[in-house]
Amino acid sequence: MFSFLNGSLLLRAGSAMGVITVLAVAAMAGTVYVARATHGEAGAVNMAGSLRMQSYRLVATLEANHKSGAHLTDEISSLVQGFEQRLNSPKLTEVVSGTHRASLQQSYIQIKKDWAQTVRPLIKEYVHQINQPASKISLQQTSHVYRSTVDSFVVDIDRMVRLLEEDAESSIHLLGLMHSISLMLILLVAAITLYLLHTDVLSPLHDLLKSAERAGQGDFNVRVGHTGSDELGRLGQAFNTMTEEISKMYGHLERRVMEKTEELTRRNRSLELLYDASQRLTKAAVSETTYLELLEEIGGVIECEGITLCLIDEEKNKVHALAGSGTTPPMCKNQACDICLGDGKTRQINSTEHGGPGKVLSIPVRDQENHYGVLLVVQPKEDSLQPWQIRLLETLSKHIGISIGVTRRVTQHRRLALLDERSAIARDLHDSLAQSLSYLKIQVTRLTILRESGADEQQIDEVQNELKDGLDAAYRQLRELLTTFRLQMNGRGLASALSETISEFKARSEVEIQLDNQLTLPLSVNEEIHLLQIVRESLANLVHHAQATQATVTIQPLKNSQVQVRIEDNGMGIQEKTARTHHYGLAIMHERANSLNGELQIENRLEGGTCVLLKFKPGGTKPNLKTIQEQAAS
Repeated sequence: MFSFLNGSLLLRAGSAMGVITVLAVAAMAGTVYVARATHGEAGAVNMAGSLRMQSYRLVATLEANHKSGAHLTDEISSLVQGFEQRLNSPKLTEVVSGTHRASLQQSYIQIKKDWAQTVRPLIKEYVHQINQPASKISLQQTSHVYRSTVDSFVVDIDRMVRLLEEDAESSIHLLGLMHSISLMLILLVAAITLYLLHTDVLSPLHDLLKSAERAGQGDFNVRVGHTGSDELGRLGQAFNTMTEEISKMYGHLERRVMEKTEELTRRNRSLELLYDASQRLTKAAVSETTYLELLEEIGGVIECEGITLCLIDEEKNKVHALAGSGTTPPMCKNQACDICLGDGKTRQINSTEHGGPGKVLSIPVRDQENHYGVLLVVQPKEDSLQPWQIRLLETLSKHIGISIGVTRRVTQHRRLALLDERSAIARDLHDSLAQSLSYLKIQVTRLTILRESGADEQQIDEVQNELKDGLDAAYRQLRELLTTFRLQMNGRGLASALSETISEFKARSEVEIQLDNQLTLPLSVNEEIHLLQIVRESLANLVHHAQATQATVTIQPLKNSQVQVRIEDNGMGIQEKTARTHHYGLAIMHERANSLNGELQIENRLEGGTCVLLKFKPGGTKPNLKTIQEQAAS
């Protein structure tokens, strides 16, 4: 019947408050009703009680007049009139007519009847006898009759008064009963309300708070027991649903965190491996031991059964295993290299192809230009390699390929540099010292011929002087060549080497040499050496032949990305006569300028002295293997 109250706490609380309010209003309405019903009953009781007193006053007045014999008709009439007024008083008649007690109404009617038919006529007779001379016996009899009648009449009045009091008391009792019932009902409703408040509100709310605290501490498996159809029940259902979803999300997040942690761990190990591989492959000279240590470290990270590095020699006609760790691939035992080399791409080699158990992953070792070999990985028997492991192996194979390519290119560059150095030494010896020695050989032949032919001493002395000058020139050229061959940059840079060169020539002569180096463009080592040698040769010629006291070396960049070198002095300049055949410094300077793909000009200054001007564009000198080999062969 009241099942609709189970759906809402507010409805139940409102219903309880409504019942209490209705009971309170009913109690107040009953009080008003009883108060209105008992209105005038107290006055009626008083009025009825005054009838009894008035009856006794009549008796007392009559007896007093009887003893004194006075005529007090007016006084008796006044008392009778007062009695009748009280008997017919509206307070009394309204109460009697409004009561539901028939006995009270009958008693009132009987009193009025006794008054009208018995007491009042007896009073008139008694007054008449008092006022008229009569025998004492008759008067006493009348008095006795009147007294007995009044006593009986007063008894009836007492009975009516008692009935009035009982009627008033019954109304009061009814009011008390109504109040008691209302109070009991209110207390009962209040008790039920408090019980429901405890069972349906406080207990679920306490359970919800405890569950929320446990959930706040990370226990998402907690559930609320109260899941009814009211507000707290629906809130409990929502809380249970929320904690269940949070528990699922938390478990999912924990799995995600574990996966991300494992992924980060793998990435960190991969990065450490890549960093260590880069350090191993770039810091020191790479050897078979280095590759073996690297492969063992790779095998520990990848967790494979074995890993082998196979390289193709430079003629690309043989393949050999450079280093290996763990299980050797089956094709390596049979030397079936064509199976793993393939087309230079990463591929899986199954047991059908290599003739052994398990799978082998072949990863090419190469850089952007060349293919150097393969990295063979024997995969675990149960599982294949994961994509991240394959990507890591491919990256490591690229590092190994780059390292091998760099090593081979460095070796090739060293060979080219060695050939270039030998070619330069041969060219310098051929163009300077060899020519001077040839000239001296010719002079010795002349001297022999002159001595055999009996030439005069003057001709012989001239040849001897030329031999002496040639020997001096050859010795000076030898010293210059030795200085040139011993010249090294040693990482100091061109500026430092130029400063040391200027200081060296200033110490060897009395010429005041100034250096103005404004160079900002980067030069290769080969360009720096050629530029330094041209400056040294110019200063050597200046010191030995110019007879100068001041010189300036200026190096500055030009607008067209060229470099200009200017060596000026205040000496006597270049002589018009042809230079002697055993002086080859200027020719070597021109050859070095050609090596720089530049232009060298040597001319006299208008104000006196010589100006050596070199212009070249950096980046134009690259060793050519074929040219160097041809020059070395010649």
